[in-house]
Amino acid sequence: MFVQPHSDDMVMSSYFLIKTQTLPKPYYLLTIFSKSSWLDPIRRKRFCLANSERSVTRLRIAEDKEFARLLRLVPYFFGFKDCLLRNGKTHFHSKTGIERDLVNKISNSLTVFIKKHNIQNMVIPFESGARQHQDHRIVHRAAELIKLPIRIYFVDDIPYSRVPDSKKYNLAIFKRVKIKNIQEKFRAMDLYKSQMCDLFFNQVQKITERNQGYERIFVLKKDKK
Repeated sequence: MFVQPHSDDMVMSSYFLIKTQTLPKPYYLLTIFSKSSWLDPIRRKRFCLANSERSVTRLRIAEDKEFARLLRLVPYFFGFKDCLLRNGKTHFHSKTGIERDLVNKISNSLTVFIKKHNIQNMVIPFESGARQHQDHRIVHRAAELIKLPIRIYFVDDIPYSRVPDSKKYNLAIFKRVKIKNIQEKFRAMDLYKSQMCDLFFNQVQKITERNQGYERIFVLKKDKK
């Protein structure tokens, strides 16, 4: 199960990890904060949409479903409101508090979903560095609270950061997958026509180079076999 805080997160961090079937199938694509009113300001013009939660959410869900079809994923949506809808702005500072009640609600929802679908493995972004999206921190914490025998894997939190030193975070690389054609990844990213901006493409290019052309998946050292 690939868990993304927002629509478009996994295409940036895990396109080739998913395509090459790094973990056993079936694959689910679960979007936690699927309700949103944010579109890229430049790309918004082509959609002629108001800043309404309903219209933007519908569009973003449609884009997620298109990506899911491309890689034969089964898409699901939890329907939580993103940080911008909840608070009127997005927080990126690692010291900003996170909503504990929301963490618990998401953790409980994940637990029910895992039991229902007999999920064995879960992949989530690992936030690090100076820019840590509040919603990504919430999902990470919610996953930590799950009291089921499930194995949690982590990927670089692209476009915001990469894991610079796995030892610092008590992580071990489980597998690396070579990005054979970054243009193929860019084409997949462009399925999210309402959201992708030059910054995201540039960050993917930059982090790919720093990762020596690989997408990476990690486990906690204690879980490595």
